[in-house]
Amino acid sequence: MTGSYQVSSGVRQRLAAPRGHRFSRPGTNRQLAAPPESHQDRQERLLRQMEGNPHLAYRLQHHAVPHWAKATRQRRERVEREPRRPAPLPHGPARGRHRAPRQWWAWPAVAISIALLFTHSQAESLGEAVFQGGGLVI
Repeated sequence: MTGSYQVSSGVRQRLAAPRGHRFSRPGTNRQLAAPPESHQDRQERLLRQMEGNPHLAYRLQHHAVPHWAKATRQRRERVEREPRRPAPLPHGPARGRHRAPRQWWAWPAVAISIALLFTHSQAESLGEAVFQGGGLVI
Protein backbone atom coordinates (compact mmCIF):
# COMPACT_ATOMS: atom_id res chain seq x y z
CA MET A 1 0.00 0.00 0.00
CA THR A 2 2.57 2.50 -1.12
CA GLY A 3 0.39 4.44 -3.54
CA SER A 4 -0.26 8.14 -3.46
CA TYR A 5 -3.83 8.27 -2.17
CA GLN A 6 -5.70 11.47 -1.51
CA VAL A 7 -7.09 11.36 2.05
CA SER A 8 -9.89 13.75 2.84
CA SER A 9 -9.45 16.37 5.52
CA GLY A 10 -12.19 14.75 7.64
CA VAL A 11 -10.30 11.45 7.76
CA ARG A 12 -7.04 13.25 8.57
CA GLN A 13 -8.79 15.16 11.36
CA ARG A 14 -10.16 11.91 12.83
CA LEU A 15 -6.81 10.16 12.71
CA ALA A 16 -4.99 13.14 14.21
CA ALA A 17 -7.39 13.34 17.18
CA PRO A 18 -6.23 11.72 20.43
CA ARG A 19 -7.50 8.26 21.30
CA GLY A 20 -10.99 8.35 22.75
CA HIS A 21 -11.88 11.57 20.90
CA ARG A 22 -11.86 10.30 17.33
CA PHE A 23 -15.52 9.33 17.08
CA SER A 24 -18.61 10.62 18.77
CA ARG A 25 -20.54 8.39 21.11
CA PRO A 26 -24.28 7.93 20.62
CA GLY A 27 -26.29 10.28 22.78
CA THR A 28 -23.44 12.58 23.84
CA ASN A 29 -23.97 15.31 21.28
CA ARG A 30 -27.71 14.93 21.02
CA GLN A 31 -29.74 18.09 20.55
CA LEU A 32 -31.97 19.04 23.44
CA ALA A 33 -35.58 18.23 22.74
CA ALA A 34 -37.57 21.26 21.66
CA PRO A 35 -40.80 21.87 23.53
CA PRO A 36 -43.75 20.25 21.78
CA GLU A 37 -45.53 22.51 19.34
CA SER A 38 -49.24 23.08 19.50
CA HIS A 39 -51.61 21.52 17.00
CA GLN A 40 -52.21 24.86 15.35
CA ASP A 41 -48.46 25.59 15.01
CA ARG A 42 -47.82 22.16 13.52
CA GLN A 43 -50.70 22.53 11.06
CA GLU A 44 -49.42 25.94 9.94
CA ARG A 45 -45.87 24.61 9.54
CA LEU A 46 -47.04 21.65 7.45
CA LEU A 47 -49.26 23.86 5.29
CA ARG A 48 -46.29 26.15 4.58
CA GLN A 49 -44.18 23.11 3.61
CA MET A 50 -46.89 21.77 1.30
CA GLU A 51 -47.63 25.08 -0.39
CA GLY A 52 -48.24 24.56 -4.10
CA ASN A 53 -49.33 20.93 -3.69
CA PRO A 54 -52.42 20.38 -5.90
CA HIS A 55 -53.87 17.72 -3.55
CA LEU A 56 -53.65 20.07 -0.61
CA ALA A 57 -55.18 22.91 -2.63
CA TYR A 58 -58.12 20.68 -3.57
CA ARG A 59 -58.64 19.60 0.05
CA LEU A 60 -58.53 23.14 1.32
CA GLN A 61 -60.89 24.31 -1.41
CA HIS A 62 -63.47 21.52 -1.07
CA HIS A 63 -63.02 20.85 2.67
CA ALA A 64 -62.36 17.18 2.10
CA VAL A 65 -61.13 16.33 5.58
CA PRO A 66 -60.69 12.73 6.81
CA HIS A 67 -63.30 11.39 9.24
CA TRP A 68 -60.79 10.96 12.07
CA ALA A 69 -59.94 14.67 11.91
CA LYS A 70 -63.62 15.60 12.24
CA ALA A 71 -64.13 13.15 15.12
CA THR A 72 -61.06 14.43 16.94
CA ARG A 73 -62.15 18.04 16.57
CA GLN A 74 -65.70 17.26 17.78
CA ARG A 75 -64.40 15.32 20.78
CA ARG A 76 -61.99 18.13 21.69
CA GLU A 77 -64.78 20.73 21.45
CA ARG A 78 -67.13 18.57 23.54
CA VAL A 79 -64.51 18.18 26.28
CA GLU A 80 -63.88 21.93 26.28
CA ARG A 81 -67.63 22.66 26.61
CA GLU A 82 -68.30 20.24 29.47
CA PRO A 83 -67.50 21.55 32.94
CA ARG A 84 -64.94 19.53 34.81
CA ARG A 85 -66.33 17.56 37.73
CA PRO A 86 -64.22 17.34 40.87
CA ALA A 87 -62.87 13.92 41.72
CA PRO A 88 -64.98 12.06 44.30
CA LEU A 89 -63.56 12.01 47.81
CA PRO A 90 -62.61 8.57 49.16
CA HIS A 91 -64.85 7.11 51.87
CA GLY A 92 -63.29 5.98 55.12
CA PRO A 93 -59.61 5.53 55.87
CA ALA A 94 -57.13 5.32 53.06
CA ARG A 95 -56.49 1.80 51.85
CA GLY A 96 -53.51 0.59 49.97
CA ARG A 97 -49.82 0.08 50.36
CA HIS A 98 -48.97 3.26 52.27
CA ARG A 99 -51.51 3.32 55.06
CA ALA A 100 -50.89 3.68 58.78
CA PRO A 101 -50.46 0.39 60.68
CA ARG A 102 -53.48 -0.93 62.54
CA GLN A 103 -53.49 -0.65 66.33
CA TRP A 104 -54.68 -4.21 67.12
CA TRP A 105 -51.12 -5.40 67.68
CA ALA A 106 -50.57 -3.00 70.60
CA TRP A 107 -52.83 -4.84 73.12
CA PRO A 108 -51.05 -8.21 73.02
CA ALA A 109 -47.68 -6.47 73.33
CA VAL A 110 -48.91 -4.58 76.41
CA ALA A 111 -50.32 -7.78 77.95
CA ILE A 112 -47.07 -9.68 77.43
CA SER A 113 -45.06 -6.77 78.88
CA ILE A 114 -47.25 -6.62 81.98
CA ALA A 115 -47.02 -10.40 82.48
CA LEU A 116 -43.22 -10.33 82.19
CA LEU A 117 -42.95 -7.37 84.58
CA PHE A 118 -45.22 -9.10 87.12
CA THR A 119 -43.21 -12.36 86.85
CA HIS A 120 -39.94 -10.45 87.26
CA SER A 121 -41.15 -8.61 90.35
CA GLN A 122 -42.48 -11.87 91.91
CA ALA A 123 -39.19 -13.66 91.24
CA GLU A 124 -37.26 -10.76 92.72
CA SER A 125 -39.36 -10.68 95.89
CA LEU A 126 -39.15 -14.48 96.22
CA GLY A 127 -35.37 -14.31 95.82
CA GLU A 128 -35.07 -11.64 98.52
CA ALA A 129 -37.19 -13.73 100.91
CA VAL A 130 -35.07 -16.82 100.30
CA PHE A 131 -31.74 -15.07 100.84
CA GLN A 132 -32.95 -13.08 103.88
CA GLY A 133 -34.48 -16.19 105.47
CA GLY A 134 -31.25 -18.05 105.47
CA GLY A 135 -31.50 -20.03 102.26
CA LEU A 136 -33.52 -22.95 101.05
CA VAL A 137 -34.23 -25.84 103.35
CA ILE A 138 -33.73 -29.09 101.60
